[in-house]
Amino acid sequence: MIKKQTITRLMSTAAVVLICYASPASADQAAAVTYLKGRVDYRASGSEPWKPLQETATVQVNDTIRTGKNGYVELTLPEGSILRLAPDTLFQIDTSVFSGDKPRRFSARLLLGKLWARVTSAIGMPGSSFRTVTSTAVAGVRGTTYDLRTAEKRGTDIWVYEGVVTVGPVVFEKDGPKKEVSWPKEVSEKQWEEIILGKLQKLHIGPDGRPGKPTAFEPEKEKDAWTAWNLERDRAGR
Repeated sequence: MIKKQTITRLMSTAAVVLICYASPASADQAAAVTYLKGRVDYRASGSEPWKPLQETATVQVNDTIRTGKNGYVELTLPEGSILRLAPDTLFQIDTSVFSGDKPRRFSARLLLGKLWARVTSAIGMPGSSFRTVTSTAVAGVRGTTYDLRTAEKRGTDIWVYEGVVTVGPVVFEKDGPKKEVSWPKEVSEKQWEEIILGKLQKLHIGPDGRPGKPTAFEPEKEKDAWTAWNLERDRAGR
């Protein structure tokens, strides 16, 4: 189980490095829980207490999910995109807008742990965006499958299995031009631009915010239990 002190520290860090789009929650913007195993808790916005997440539940904007050491959960968004969280993961949804013919927007924070995302091509309509943020990187995708992992002292790692992912430094963005924030300091000094990752490419961003070079990978050589489980569910269309 993730320690309380770790959660507090990570939430404080996320508040410094990211201010996401503001969007009211509504029933049709909720993420449905479509798979749940083991201990998984959630907390609504504010200072609400942690509660066990149920398989019949929906997750709203500003909800935070915390998986235990044996906890797995799969969320399905209104347009069909799927997000899966591994054990010992902390994840928060900040924006979820899927209304009619308007641009679709989704943003979330992977504060700690592992996220597998299978994003549908429906998110690619003009003006739409799908972003996942860690303390050191922002991943933006359209019609993509990727594995995103982050740890306090190891930075961020991403593997792209399908489609294209753009990875850039954490920025302040709210209906205006991008501006680099002051944390982490090394990112501001380096001023690295977005890196485009294609199918079967991976990237590591260090805990100081410095990116490495994109490299190719062979799925079979890097497959672990988490990856294998996700690939099997994707093949089965779950």
